Amino acid sequence: MNTRTDITQLYNALFQIEAKLKPDEEYPIHKRLNFGEKFNDIYEYLIYKIDIKDKYILDAGCGVGFGSLLFAKNKAQKVSGISVSDLEIESANRNKNKYDFDNVDFEVSIFEDVPSCSYDLIFCVESLKHALDFDNALNTLLSGLKTNGKLIIVDDFFENEMTKTGKAFMSDWNLNFLFALSHFSNIPREFKLEAEDLTHFMPKKSLLKINMQLLFFKLLNKSLFKKLFKGGLLLDKMYAEKVMKYQLIIITKEV
Repeated sequence: MNTRTDITQLYNALFQIEAKLKPDEEYPIHKRLNFGEKFNDIYEYLIYKIDIKDKYILDAGCGVGFGSLLFAKNKAQKVSGISVSDLEIESANRNKNKYDFDNVDFEVSIFEDVPSCSYDLIFCVESLKHALDFDNALNTLLSGLKTNGKLIIVDDFFENEMTKTGKAFMSDWNLNFLFALSHFSNIPREFKLEAEDLTHFMPKKSLLKINMQLLFFKLLNKSLFKKLFKGGLLLDKMYAEKVMKYQLIIITKEV
């Protein structure tokens, strides 16, 4: 069973890799999708779908603040960004200082510390799968919503019997579970769930090329960075094999 320290180390390592490849403000830890000319990023798509103006927002798993700053720019009332990674939050605060936003703050925190009845919108973009305990994290996030508030989850959903590839992916990325829509079957009655499959926006990758890259990684010495890269390739492989879906889940608190 993975611990908070394991997850923090994972995200700090991901930050260090990404920081070498691009500037802070261009660092979204989440995927780049093929939206055509209309959107450049999943956060822009979410802002298009969901009214964020004058809303109190929690960006749970905010990375370096890429999405949080978009919310602030698009007239959210207040945005709170949290991450388990101290390196990500340091970078998020540096990015914040480049803009004249007084409606966004960042801090190191976890899902389970979200205060009750505090937010109109809670966004979890490719972050909730790293919760240590899914049920506990989900219940805390749901309790953090105001009446008519929405929990928005975008993530990788594994809709298949567990495979060797799935187990290896979980190990490399320090996951305690793989998402499935069935995880949400027992949400309380006062919550309404909507799902949208975004898999068709995913860039297409060759299964042959992915397998060749995985063979190359087997030759490398063991390291955390090798695990992260290999884990990313295993995720790509599951998408290429069509056993993984990229889902948008919106859960609305109706009372």
